Amino acid sequence: MLKKGEDGFNRLPNDVNLGKNRRLIIKAAELDHLGGVQTFGYTVEEQTPPRNIDAKKATELGVNPSDKYNLLKMGESVPTDDGTGVVEPEQVLLEELRARKLAVLSDHRRVPPPMAGLCRNADFLVHEATLRMEDGVDKIKIRGHNTAENAGIFGGEMGCEVVALNHFVSAAVSEDAIETLLAEARRGNRNRSQIISSYDFMEVWIPRGGFNFCNLPLNSSKDKGK
Repeated sequence: MLKKGEDGFNRLPNDVNLGKNRRLIIKAAELDHLGGVQTFGYTVEEQTPPRNIDAKKATELGVNPSDKYNLLKMGESVPTDDGTGVVEPEQVLLEELRARKLAVLSDHRRVPPPMAGLCRNADFLVHEATLRMEDGVDKIKIRGHNTAENAGIFGGEMGCEVVALNHFVSAAVSEDAIETLLAEARRGNRNRSQIISSYDFMEVWIPRGGFNFCNLPLNSSKDKGK
């Protein structure tokens, strides 16, 4: 969505000219696909969300809901409503929420360190699953594509919460074939991430503060992307 900047121009939310109103940080790095064929991966990360106010505590300390809450969120101390005291931000600010991050990898046979570093701790990673492990390393090198198992391994090593498999060959679009790819990815991941299959025009909601699967079984049947 475009946002009008202070200069009057409509700008994307990641435009550096938005200054403090910039909402998204988009980064890219090169992948290893095929010789002479350049492909890239991307990450989209929001700025760290402002911390919320504990309204009950703020009221008890003498500051009722008002514009003063915005100042507290910005790290500014404010006077109490009766003017007899001062409330500091750390007295009323709740725990900081983690910034959400999405990582998308296009065609590749290997993820070089610069791109791998960008993917670290992503909430949602899109990774190709063109090949199966039985295809072997030589086929990975020749075709310039990766396997579902390697997708699971990479997502787990990078601490990604969800790994979405994509870029399936035409022979792998049946339910049984997708189940096989999911099983290979989960075997490589070792239950460090949720593994799902993606599909065209898929939409994913990442909750504010990122995913939290602490109380959910990993990779249950409802997570298969169907």
